[in-house]
Amino acid sequence: MQVYDVPVAFFDLDDSLINKDANSLWIRWRARRERWAVVEAMLALASLYRAYKKGRVTHWRLSNYYRTRTRGMSPEEYQARVERFFEERGQLHIYPQAASLLFAYQRQGTELVMITGSDDVVARAYGKALGFKHVISNRLRSEDGRITGLELPMCYGPGKVELARRFLADKGLTFSDAAFYSDSHADIPLLDAVRQPVVLNPSPELRSIARERSWPCLDWRPQG
Repeated sequence: MQVYDVPVAFFDLDDSLINKDANSLWIRWRARRERWAVVEAMLALASLYRAYKKGRVTHWRLSNYYRTRTRGMSPEEYQARVERFFEERGQLHIYPQAASLLFAYQRQGTELVMITGSDDVVARAYGKALGFKHVISNRLRSEDGRITGLELPMCYGPGKVELARRFLADKGLTFSDAAFYSDSHADIPLLDAVRQPVVLNPSPELRSIARERSWPCLDWRPQG
């Protein structure tokens, strides 16, 4: 695995550093414990994932999903459930190769940043396990002790680019100082922006685009 000489390396989470997307893992874990999770799963599959495949994820749609996902929970209750989820299921899906790649970047002094569409509670759990000092994610909004949706900007598509830009600007850096690893066609705007894009376990669509643009490709999925 080649390591690039950049001050900052951004990494996506879902299907990149882990072999599933965190929302699917959460739904399967929760469905065994709470009947409400069936409604959550139906909403996610019928609305959110179809929108994702079509590139039509909106702030309203994602906030609605999180209102359903956390119905009636306080931020503290959600934190406790996520910690249990991560311990019982979430951590089992981290690619073993991820630790080696991240360590190589840390050894050369590159600052590592996870940048993901997962919510901040889930993202921090994975970030801590993988040794990230910085995590950029969708941020849960709460009112009167209850989760009500997501803050803006949304960490998806152009919003992810803007959040990455702000992080770099705070360091006195620009996209020419960064690499980015991702599996998703939704991340093409950020892959286009950085100096060194790398596609990681890519979707067929992204693999085709990577070939056209001569982007490096890593695939940690079992072959055959």
